[in-house]
Amino acid sequence: MPQEKDLTQGNLLSTLLFFALPFIAANFLQALYGAADLIIVGKFCNSNVVSAVATGSQLLQTLIFFITGLTVSATVLIGKAFGARQYDNIVKIINTMSICFIIAAIIMSLFVILFANPILNALQTPQEAFNDTFDYVLVCAFGLIFIFGYNAISAILRGLGNSVAPMFFVAIACFVNIFLDILLVGKYSMGAKGAAVATVISQAISVIIGILYLRHGNFVFKFQFRNIKFDIQTAKELFKIGLPLSLQDTLIPLSFLFIFSLANSMGVAASAAYGSVIRLNAFMMLPAGSFAMALTALTAQNLGAGNVKRAVLALKLSILFAFMFGFIFFIWQQFYPRSAIAIFTTDEEVLKAGSLYLKTFSFDYLLVPFVFCLNGFFFGCGRTIFAALNAICSAFLIRVPVAFILCSFISGATLFELGIAAPSASVLTTTSAVLYLVYLSKTNKLTVR
Repeated sequence: MPQEKDLTQGNLLSTLLFFALPFIAANFLQALYGAADLIIVGKFCNSNVVSAVATGSQLLQTLIFFITGLTVSATVLIGKAFGARQYDNIVKIINTMSICFIIAAIIMSLFVILFANPILNALQTPQEAFNDTFDYVLVCAFGLIFIFGYNAISAILRGLGNSVAPMFFVAIACFVNIFLDILLVGKYSMGAKGAAVATVISQAISVIIGILYLRHGNFVFKFQFRNIKFDIQTAKELFKIGLPLSLQDTLIPLSFLFIFSLANSMGVAASAAYGSVIRLNAFMMLPAGSFAMALTALTAQNLGAGNVKRAVLALKLSILFAFMFGFIFFIWQQFYPRSAIAIFTTDEEVLKAGSLYLKTFSFDYLLVPFVFCLNGFFFGCGRTIFAALNAICSAFLIRVPVAFILCSFISGATLFELGIAAPSASVLTTTSAVLYLVYLSKTNKLTVR
């Protein structure tokens, strides 16, 4: 497979599509990876365990978003250096990132282990599902270092224009996870704990394969893992770009965790339904998210090479393709929402609750192509502070208040009302992002910072 790819040359349409398609495949497999736990648990266990895995995995996903926020900074800096042909700088970035992420992984694992109980209480985890949820979270906490590792390796390769190798890494992890889920949850009846063990082992295998690929791949420069050196200036750049993203990617899921707590307060059926929709959304949102991720690396390389017009055109094409997918998903959920929830469960109450939520939430499928792709472009520019503030403000000024007001002041509120919150926030995010893009364009500030 190709080791690196220059995204600053060639036909832009074909470059974007061939670079983005492995992202779509990888993100689909990543979503399948997460959904497998819920599908298999739903098949072999009761709704209490389904609720436990749904709640625990949502908390874990919040931590993963924090990790990916940090790793995007590596993609941006490596893409910029690769576009400018500064190969020695790439090695320095990788070395510094490795040290920073190992430390961060240890700190995060200890935090989850120490505070899992109060966090789950704050999420209003149903009492019937609390012990299973605690077991799931605790086991996954020990595997956070592997999640850091996979995302770091993927960030390096994507900055180099290689979106194919990360796809293979996650494919291997996905199939190992499914096999272990069936074995541990199905055959040995380990429930939520078995699903967590399967997740950790599969991630570990993926990281090992990724390290071997980096070590023995035929790159234009040599990776040296023996004498890793820490560069303070590079670390500052990584955190300058990455911390706003990590803050955003942590706080935004926290807003959804707050909404999850509202769903939990409606009972086990609503909790399981909301958790199932979250898994479904991992698939529904992945085209927009994939084009956004591809756009980040493509923008970084092209702006590093001084090619602004190509980067802007890539943004427009990404929004177009992502919106096409979003429109299809919107139509599906408006007319056949039960068919989507039925992938995860056959429980009638869960099907009813999930369908109500999708009726209103599905409007977000029309908006996220703009939100994700504009953010992906800003990430590639290194303008992560604006992107983070924009997303955080829309979440906590619109999404959370709307969810709270609708569920608190409407008697007998259901997931139908809860679903209005997300698209409401996306309207503000999109409007602000478009205005900021116009400002950058008119003031000639479309460069990598």
